[in-house]
Amino acid sequence: MSAVTAPLKRTRPHAPERRRPHLEVVEEARPRHTLVYAVTILTVLAAVIFGAVTFNALAASASVAARGLEAEVTAGEREYAQLIADVAALESPARIREEAEALGLVQDGPTRYLPVDRNLPADGAVPPTESHNGGPDPLKPLLSVHP
Repeated sequence: MSAVTAPLKRTRPHAPERRRPHLEVVEEARPRHTLVYAVTILTVLAAVIFGAVTFNALAASASVAARGLEAEVTAGEREYAQLIADVAALESPARIREEAEALGLVQDGPTRYLPVDRNLPADGAVPPTESHNGGPDPLKPLLSVHP
């Protein structure tokens, strides 16, 4: 058999007796300013409510303005699409041909080339000192790149 020891009994040391403090006469309680606190709290609460309502009104106003701008953008996109379709119709070769015929223009014929026999000083084929009647050529400053 095993031997189990019993727990030791501990005794609390006796606390010294506490002495009650000397009693004193209590003065009359100071009056509380409940009205001032109530007015302050109500003022702060009113300011918070006013701010929330003002913020909500500004947000609603901005929302109305945003809807107006979205409507303008939608109308602009619709007008842009219509203008693109109008330009495509105006660029049509058949329409251009019809307009040309209405103005009296006719189809072109075969291409002809005109030979130019005269050489100009700007071409470099005529020497700059050559002249028709002994003096400087009067058209040289007008037709030549170099004077």
